[in-house]
Amino acid sequence: MIDETKIPTPNFDRVQPQTCVNGKLRKLHRLINGAYQQKINPFGLRGSMLSILFIIGKRKRINQKTIANILVLDQSTMSRDLKKLVDKGWVKKVRGQDARHIELELTNNGYELLEEVSPVWEALHHKVNGILGQFNVQQIDTLIAAIRTNLDEIKE
Repeated sequence: MIDETKIPTPNFDRVQPQTCVNGKLRKLHRLINGAYQQKINPFGLRGSMLSILFIIGKRKRINQKTIANILVLDQSTMSRDLKKLVDKGWVKKVRGQDARHIELELTNNGYELLEEVSPVWEALHHKVNGILGQFNVQQIDTLIAAIRTNLDEIKE
């Protein structure tokens, strides 16, 4: 027979998961990412892959570490996505000014892909911005800046 008497759990009893900021942000990410993913799946892309393409396309040449820092991507995600983008012929690796450094740039196929996917992304972007409103979108930027500024303190 199993003893069903609950042990004392004062620490756990205080926990209110529904108030967790991380949980709320994950929920927000899953909701919005699902909508974006549905629109870009037909192009053979994941959200992080499209973000990488956008950054390379706007910067012309950029290194992998800088992209990962901008997008806050871990090294494994960045490497996995970059390999797929190179394998599909959308991104190429080129030598930087220093032969030890590799930079990334879009191929013509990469620019063609962005030309096709951009109107789809832009339409969804405008729709989401319209639903959220300018103030809430600015609040997201404010939250990101606050977290970036205080990340070391949060991690302590």
